Amino acid sequence: MKNFENIGQWWSNSSIDLVSIEGDVYALGGWNGEKYNNCWKCAGEGYMDASEEEYCITPIYNDSEDDPEIISYKVL
Repeated sequence: MKNFENIGQWWSNSSIDLVSIEGDVYALGGWNGEKYNNCWKCAGEGYMDASEEEYCITPIYNDSEDDPEIISYKVL
């Protein structure tokens, strides 16, 4: 079961995705090929307010080698 929902993009940078993970909305920034290492929580109208605290968020994929799909995210 997925613990996330894609919400859209960060208001000032459309290359940064917004994802709701277990009820909190995060901006996924700083992809290094393995994880997002520069993420923040978003709040307020249009999710335009950024938290000062930063997070590392790692996507978790299904077991399919032919069609990998994100099934969850781990927030640190």
